Amino acid sequence: MKYILLTILLLLSASCSDVHRDSNDAELEFAAEAGRKSGSAAAKLPEGSMEQQKALLEIRSRESAIREAGYPSSADTFAIEADKAFWKKSK
Repeated sequence: MKYILLTILLLLSASCSDVHRDSNDAELEFAAEAGRKSGSAAAKLPEGSMEQQKALLEIRSRESAIREAGYPSSADTFAIEADKAFWKKSK
């Protein structure tokens, strides 16, 4: 249930961003790679553990920090890729 909520929050925040391009291709690829690494690392932790919960909260925190820095496209990319990597490794 908590993972469903996290997924919904990540996708909701991604869908509410601006449509103008605020990041170049290199920045978006860097955000995507960082998201994949963070999601994979969280998925490798014991399911439901405090360590995994902390890792998921750190992903959300990083996404918020990127967004607040003025890069909503990079934040969306980071969150989406982290979510994909987390669920891919969790299965």
